[in-house]
Amino acid sequence: MISLQAVLSLVLPLVGAAVVAPLLIWNFRRRRAALAQRAAEAAAAGWVLAPPNPWLEEVAAGLYTHGEATEMYAGDYRGRGMCVFDYTYTTSSGKTQQTHTVHLVALNLPASLPPLTLMHDSGLRRALRGRDLQLENEQFNERFRVECADDRYGSAVMHPRMMECVLQNPGLEWQIAGNALVSWGTGGFAVPDVLARLEAMSRLIDLIPSFVLRDYGQPTFR
Repeated sequence: MISLQAVLSLVLPLVGAAVVAPLLIWNFRRRRAALAQRAAEAAAAGWVLAPPNPWLEEVAAGLYTHGEATEMYAGDYRGRGMCVFDYTYTTSSGKTQQTHTVHLVALNLPASLPPLTLMHDSGLRRALRGRDLQLENEQFNERFRVECADDRYGSAVMHPRMMECVLQNPGLEWQIAGNALVSWGTGGFAVPDVLARLEAMSRLIDLIPSFVLRDYGQPTFR
């Protein structure tokens, strides 16, 4: 006589497969439909699919860790070149691995500038990343950290009107990376969110003083 345990050992995997397989198919179809919808929204915005930019992949690796850019779209926003892409990377904890998806948005600058990174501040970041630039706005200093190699340059970029604009867009973290202003966020990108980010990023670029572009900038060749 076959035991109940033996019967269950044969039946349960079949039941599990019968449940899991439709879920996998449903998730795949939902993902494909979401990508198709995003592609239509990107086309309506005038963006086109483009090969991932290796230089921007390096920027992403510096912000997170080494990974892979996917689904990159390029176009322009208010006369400035832009691109956006999803980026996936993997972290390990013991024997467990986890895959993360984030996205980056890049908007061209009128000149190539030295690096400067603006991030949300926290006790952990202060402990891990050390010193950041202290400015005259205490509210700004408590909420954000500015990292750059040249305090004079950083202070010139982060003038009072720039800090005010940052405080009005508190969810935005960004980096001046060569000839682009780059912002990032968790999960895959959504076109409406990217358009809102581009608007805020465009305002930030407009607030970079002309003397900063003149004194610190280099011609762009990208």
